[in-house]
Amino acid sequence: MKMRRTIFGGLCVIFLLFIGQGRAFAWGNTWMGAALEQMVTAARWKVGAFKYTAAFRIDNAGYDSDIYFGMMANPVPDYTITAGPDIQIFLPLKKRIVFDVSESPQYVFFFDTKRERALNNTFAGRVHFVFDRFYIQAGGGLIDAKQRLSTEVNLNVRIKQDDLTGLVLWQASRETSFALQYRRSEFRYENLTAGTFSFSENLNRRESFVNFMAYLQQHSKTRFYLDGEYGSFAFTETISGFKDARSYGVYGGVEFLPSVEGQGQTTGVSGRINLGYRRLDVLGHGAKDYSGLAGNTAVSIGIMRFTAIRAFFSRGPQFSAYSGLTYYLQTIFGVGLARSLSRKTTLTYDFYYGQNEYKGGETLGDEVSGNRLDKYMAHSIGLNFRLGRALELNLMANLGKRDSEFGPRPTSRHYFLGFSLTYGYSSGGLSMPGARTF
Repeated sequence: MKMRRTIFGGLCVIFLLFIGQGRAFAWGNTWMGAALEQMVTAARWKVGAFKYTAAFRIDNAGYDSDIYFGMMANPVPDYTITAGPDIQIFLPLKKRIVFDVSESPQYVFFFDTKRERALNNTFAGRVHFVFDRFYIQAGGGLIDAKQRLSTEVNLNVRIKQDDLTGLVLWQASRETSFALQYRRSEFRYENLTAGTFSFSENLNRRESFVNFMAYLQQHSKTRFYLDGEYGSFAFTETISGFKDARSYGVYGGVEFLPSVEGQGQTTGVSGRINLGYRRLDVLGHGAKDYSGLAGNTAVSIGIMRFTAIRAFFSRGPQFSAYSGLTYYLQTIFGVGLARSLSRKTTLTYDFYYGQNEYKGGETLGDEVSGNRLDKYMAHSIGLNFRLGRALELNLMANLGKRDSEFGPRPTSRHYFLGFSLTYGYSSGGLSMPGARTF
């Protein structure tokens, strides 16, 4: 409740500060102002001064051969489905101030495993100020969802997350711009009714990030950027105080920009290259620090008229859910193909490989952890059908394998067969580098 009041009060203060500013120039001359204009223009429906886009989504409906993927002594198969609306509403005021609210409640249903049934919700509210050479955004978000915790612990855990964000972008010239961004998040985890993990003690924390970004856009389809980041992590429970940390990062890359109406899965170049250097200084006595490669990259390149290759890469330290460990180094990479079978049908295949690497010197319970390595891989096949202008069906099959030194089974396998269905138009967001990997 306190965070809700803070978000609302911050939006009101910023609105009062800027409502009386000097003359604005329509949607301004910044690339983020242009992107905001595209989003508002693309909103499908209008009621009075409000414009909105909406969809009803059914996600991951099907059969999972092991919903805990090796975390239990025996596999736990079940049928599952996630369903709910996805709504985004815009209120533009004379093209200089735009209020933006998005809401996505979802119900997660398991046929047999009743304790895993859950009602989730994701909310975000923002206000955008569009001036000639400046773009300003402020807002916040609330997440209350029971979901898969991480690749380290394949259990469904309820997480409550409160976010505050602020951004100022200066368009110095037609090709060059600079931005300063602040993000603050608070994470609270609920403990399971039965189990040995105390997620609240091990993971409850506050995170703050400050990013300074420089952009260079000399072509309508590519935008280069450099991102310098400082972050701090403060764990709220005394028992996990040794995990408190500071983070420093420098990232660079390029964004491949889609057209206004969206780019096909098998044409052109889309996605983002994001790579850099991160240093994590853990403040606890004797804890190991991390320094090295980090980033998030996902790119699709059309190699023939109806075929594209895809590549994925992610690397960075992640805080551990185990009480005696600070973090693990997560690395994920993958490759894939997308093939258009017709104007309305696309076949995709992706292969992912990941590993969680634990360094020695920390404790896990009463034992020294030593060097440990969890490995996991997955094959994913999808068949996407555009059944109508606002109706999309995706059939999917996933096959996964996991080798772990922590769980009750050294090797576990699972598969999922199901579908997703979207009726309407899902909400979107403004593009930012987002190099953070925590």
